[in-house]
Amino acid sequence: AGGNVTHSKMIRLGQEFTTLMHVSVDPEKREHLVESLKTNEALKSLNIRASSLARRSTSSHQASMIGLRIHVVGADRPGMLARIAELIAARNMSIEDISTEIRRGKNDRRDFVVNADVVTTEKIYEKDLDSLIEDFHQLKEQLKLSVVDIRVHMPEDR
Repeated sequence: AGGNVTHSKMIRLGQEFTTLMHVSVDPEKREHLVESLKTNEALKSLNIRASSLARRSTSSHQASMIGLRIHVVGADRPGMLARIAELIAARNMSIEDISTEIRRGKNDRRDFVVNADVVTTEKIYEKDLDSLIEDFHQLKEQLKLSVVDIRVHMPEDR
């Protein structure tokens, strides 16, 4: 009942370790694979949840014009993630992937770390990027962030 792992993520949350996998399998084998994972006695202790995903409609999908990797670090406080997401949304950009964690910083400070992969389907000019970077520098001042790092990724054919 095998398939191919196409994407995976692993994360430790407290004392738990979680793995999320997307497995591609021939349609005629899908049901058997899902059922095997749910009923295999040797896997019971692993707390496996298996389900099928519906194929997303790609006819309306627009190619990304630009991608950003945003890395932010600051003393942990309520609302940090919301402010970052609001700034991204205000620019009509989408968060494709985001991860957060708490780290011990300088002087044993609780630092909140955000890593976000962001895309837009709209054409962005240098002045727009400069404005976005300026907005993040203002956010850095407002939230007293210690790190704001923005990396720009342009598709090769643009």
